[in-house]
Amino acid sequence: MNISGFAAQNLYSVKQALNIATLQKAMNQDASAVSMLVEGMQQVNKTVMENSITPHKGGNIDISI
Repeated sequence: MNISGFAAQNLYSVKQALNIATLQKAMNQDASAVSMLVEGMQQVNKTVMENSITPHKGGNIDISI
């Protein structure tokens, strides 16, 4: 193997390592976005369940003078 072939192989290895690192970073960002989405859905579900158990509370304001 000559020097230029060795350098090309090293360059390919570095490019492949950078691509893998970029992919891992994107996957981590996707995982955090999904976890935030799930947390938001759980909060909405909790609110909906609370409102379905006591639908008469918080919907109207009754004032008598």
